[in-house]
Amino acid sequence: MAKQIIILEGRNMVRDALVSKNKIQSVLVSNTALEDPRIREIEGLANRQGVLIQKVRPEQIEHLTESGNAQGVIAYMELPEMPTLEKILKAKPSPFLLLFNKLDYEQNLGAILRSAWAAGVDAVIVTPSAGVHDVTPVVAKVSMGGAAYVPLIQQSLFQALTTIKKFAIPVVGVEVDLGEDYTKQNLRGPLALIFGGESSGLTEPLKKYCDLFVHIPMIKNVASLNVSVATALVIFEKNRQERSPKVW
Repeated sequence: MAKQIIILEGRNMVRDALVSKNKIQSVLVSNTALEDPRIREIEGLANRQGVLIQKVRPEQIEHLTESGNAQGVIAYMELPEMPTLEKILKAKPSPFLLLFNKLDYEQNLGAILRSAWAAGVDAVIVTPSAGVHDVTPVVAKVSMGGAAYVPLIQQSLFQALTTIKKFAIPVVGVEVDLGEDYTKQNLRGPLALIFGGESSGLTEPLKKYCDLFVHIPMIKNVASLNVSVATALVIFEKNRQERSPKVW
């Protein structure tokens, strides 16, 4: 199976990719940004690793950029082989996992991977037989590098949850009007957050795997938030709690 390639945009992102263990195929640099210190650093890193550097016109960078803010540099990186869920659980002392029953839009999966990367999530698990479940070109672009750093595991949620339970990881269902306000529930430590489909909530069989539930309170009578927005709110609340001295 051919390796999947994603585009990384921006000086910090490309620099971080070059110091990682991921394979960079090539780097494109705008010939108007060659004197920038960060661009010179990127060139040095690429040269030491034997990565091809192409100096191109700025309009070529602008043509390729999805973010609109490539800052004069783009890199092509191979997606690494993703580890299994069990391998992650064995390797991580305090695993942080996200599970999704069904995602309907590539943009949402991309945004989730971006937020997951920033929040230190160890893996995103999606049902392989329904909805969006792979790193498509759109997912890769919207993730802005997250797809290269956060394992996307395609697995039956029932199988994944059975494995998670064996490792005694608490499972928290995020569902409208169920459980406590997500800011009032202790989310510290090992955790698996499970979200329902974008057009429907968690199914009853999936609810049986949950140890507890949380919801996101809303002032207006809206059925639900966009799943990528809801995900970001809850995972960064966990981050906030981990940094807080408050004792639950």
